[in-house]
Amino acid sequence: MKINIVCYEDPSLWIFGKFARKLQEEVSRAGFQCALSRVPDPAADINHHISYINYRGGGHGADTLMVTHVDTLHKFGMLKAQLAKARMGICFSRETQRKLVSAGLPAERLCYINPAHDGRIKPRRLLLGITFKIHADGRKSAEAIATLCGKISPEDFRFSIMGAGWQGTVAEMRVLGFAVDYYDAFDYALYMELVPSFDYYLYVSHDEGSMGFLDALSAGVRTIVTPQGYHLDAPGGLTHPVSGAGDLAEVCLKIAAERRALTQSVTGWTWANYARKHIDLWRRLLEGPSAPRLPGEPYPDGTESLYTLGNTPSFTAAESLAYKISLLRNSTRTFYSYFPEGKISVPILYGKAVKLAKKLLWR
Repeated sequence: MKINIVCYEDPSLWIFGKFARKLQEEVSRAGFQCALSRVPDPAADINHHISYINYRGGGHGADTLMVTHVDTLHKFGMLKAQLAKARMGICFSRETQRKLVSAGLPAERLCYINPAHDGRIKPRRLLLGITFKIHADGRKSAEAIATLCGKISPEDFRFSIMGAGWQGTVAEMRVLGFAVDYYDAFDYALYMELVPSFDYYLYVSHDEGSMGFLDALSAGVRTIVTPQGYHLDAPGGLTHPVSGAGDLAEVCLKIAAERRALTQSVTGWTWANYARKHIDLWRRLLEGPSAPRLPGEPYPDGTESLYTLGNTPSFTAAESLAYKISLLRNSTRTFYSYFPEGKISVPILYGKAVKLAKKLLWR
């Protein structure tokens, strides 16, 4: 299978160029002959056009189109005409695919493949802030924090502590791998900088409340504190109420799990998988439904998003009309933006809008 990625803009510039480069690199890495050019190749089995806006017709093997931002009647009409020649329009999302089909584009010529990302951006560790000193009577015990550090991961959290008496606990925390910024003396100027930098303010003592709790709320910092004293009198101030070390660990583990779920939601959206889905789709277009797929984790988009007889979705009249109205609204706004204020009359604008509406709604 010979593939030609047609990028109509300079591949070294902006986002479409990046999609073209990454797709060409990963398809080639998968063992397929793949070129990147500015024009279609008549000898290629597949010419993949990035994007559909510049596609002018077939005659070059099987044409597939990257489809995005179909937000005006002009673009909708253009894509409709293009799909009479191209084998497949590849949207970025299930929603866009569904909207286009609901408005009348051929279901058998549309699918979607979610975009990819570099995977280089990683979550920073959440900063847990503590601003009280340890007392000999134990009423502000560090034991709960030490216990917490034995149950959570230093990959998820780090600490900033201001207050005397934490030296021993801080040493234990660092042995466990936690990054701890420790200030054993109160410094008001530094304190004013520290508190707004916290992701969460921690307080697990039972002595009516912490003044740091007030400052944390003033800074818009979420709290993990005991529900007691004046903590209870701040409406909505208890983000995560805890009664002791057990609750504290449970809350922090939940926070870490929720955050990890966010990162994992796009873990599979790699450039390698983006290319694999395209390869599977192109082979199906050329060889039919029995075409082999590349090995890898299953996915819901790509060939799996193709509509066939029996699974074409049904749409309500309201759904279809809503998308058509959005196309009309965007088209009117786009038309109006081409004219300086005061240079176009309302009747002219209305007349253009009526023509656009007829073109779409009474096609």
